[in-house]
Amino acid sequence: MQNKIKVLHVVPTLKRDGAEVQLSKIFKQFKYVEVELFTFDIYEEGDSIIDSLEGTKVTSARRFLGIFYLYKFIKKNDFKLVHSHLPKSDILVGIINKLNRRFSHIVSVHAQYGTREGENKFKYNLTNFLWKYILNRSEGVIAISEKIKSWLILNKGIDNKKIEVIHYGVEIKKRNKKNMMDNSIGMAARMLPWKGWDKVIQTAHFLKKEGVKFNLKLAGSDDEGYLKNIQNLIKEYDIEDNVEIYDHFSNIDEFFEKIDLFLFLSESEGFGLVVLEAIENNVAVVCSNISPLNEFVEDVSNCLVDRNNPRVIASLLEKYFRDNQKELNTIKKLQKDKIVKNFSIDKTANKIEKFYINAINV
Repeated sequence: MQNKIKVLHVVPTLKRDGAEVQLSKIFKQFKYVEVELFTFDIYEEGDSIIDSLEGTKVTSARRFLGIFYLYKFIKKNDFKLVHSHLPKSDILVGIINKLNRRFSHIVSVHAQYGTREGENKFKYNLTNFLWKYILNRSEGVIAISEKIKSWLILNKGIDNKKIEVIHYGVEIKKRNKKNMMDNSIGMAARMLPWKGWDKVIQTAHFLKKEGVKFNLKLAGSDDEGYLKNIQNLIKEYDIEDNVEIYDHFSNIDEFFEKIDLFLFLSESEGFGLVVLEAIENNVAVVCSNISPLNEFVEDVSNCLVDRNNPRVIASLLEKYFRDNQKELNTIKKLQKDKIVKNFSIDKTANKIEKFYINAINV
């Protein structure tokens, strides 16, 4: 292919979340695509991915006037394809596409979107109606997991043939063999209730009751004030001497260097990119047996667990720690082998490029 496909990606914000981080890495892997990025919020006041977008042209406009600026921007630059992310962007791009049928529209669905506590139901229902309409009239939909694909078919009425599952990927780096340090357990995620912080803390509590020496390292951004709840739980379960809390790591690799095992007991995930990153860093993972985590975490030595049974999880970790590294090393190897084979960032980028070509030729 001589001429590169000119593609515009549209995202609501450049806040450092899973979808945005993944995009910043995929852009660097494209061979046949010339990418630009449009956003309504660079998120300069917080933890932004803007520094990770070197080499990518970024255009921003305020949300209120953004749709008008985006319309003119797309029309002026003659993009062959516009790829939107998250419902607000999907709807705006879909409306523009109805007014100006000069480009193909691809939608990526990164989670099962639903109402949040306190959200206006009328606003949600209207957004949901428009989003379903836009999804059905797009040239293609990328779901980041089989779980999300099934949800789109069953709950949103999207044609199975329109949806392609393209998992997130990670950059596979050459890493030194990681040796056990001091039974260090890690958990990193946004500090939100459904991420399973309470289950991790309860598991640590039972480990301590069994007399296991360990330390628990917690890291995450506290955007909604949940850190106070976590601190109260740590005190309630009497594990203050075992716990270290870190701010959100801009380079997550630094966090993984500090731990032997990553414990992730989330209730629900769109994908769970941090789990994939832990495995790539040669850290053994024990996580909830939920989709999509069980789509990419190799189930070795019962490492996919029932998150609602912290006592049993604690017994499993005790067994690992008393096994003199042998079982944990086996888990690391088999989990890593699976992601190297199937979940590298270059494979993800290649699948997206093929999807673009098919969408343009529809």
